[in-house]
Amino acid sequence: GTRFQTAVGKLFCFTKTVGAAEPTEIAHVWYYGDVERARVSLSVKGSPWRTYSSKLIQEHEIGNWRVEVLDSAGNLLETLQFEIVQ
Repeated sequence: GTRFQTAVGKLFCFTKTVGAAEPTEIAHVWYYGDVERARVSLSVKGSPWRTYSSKLIQEHEIGNWRVEVLDSAGNLLETLQFEIVQ
């Protein structure tokens, strides 16, 4: 989804990776507006591989959010945008 009520409480970001030749890591970086709120390192141990992170959403955190998925070198792989509404 791209729009969630503040009552959602917790959101999850799922990532499927394909093509990892050896174990590596990716990161999920959660942003509220332009402020980094969480950075989660996640192990990738094969291909394909699925992993996830989660973020507790406070009732006052209304507005635009995004999760940036980064590779082990810090390169941006994907940006997922969503909005928290009242």
